Amino acid sequence: MSIPAILGVYEKQGIKDGAPNNVMKGPAFKTELATAYPDCRLVVTKETMTVEGMIKIVYELLKDKLNIVKLTFSSGVNLASEEYEPHLEVDRCPLCGIALNEDGVCPKCGYKKP
Repeated sequence: MSIPAILGVYEKQGIKDGAPNNVMKGPAFKTELATAYPDCRLVVTKETMTVEGMIKIVYELLKDKLNIVKLTFSSGVNLASEEYEPHLEVDRCPLCGIALNEDGVCPKCGYKKP
């Protein structure tokens, strides 16, 4: 069955835009490993949905936004972790360790970078 056919079933069943008690939607995205269809609350993956597969998908989505050094997923008795080399330089507050915002100010304690 093709993706357009699956999305069509969601529309025919009246569940494409959620239910009255579930109207929350995430962002649409498309990567090499996964594509999100937020109107249908559906993510199609090329990776098997094991804890190892989830780590690959999440890292691919967030690696350019966060300085990920370790990801761990667990599901029942299954557990997987992966460690990565830090690749982003992040200015941190010397008082509490929180990342400074774009203005050089700590959002937690108000420290300002000199």
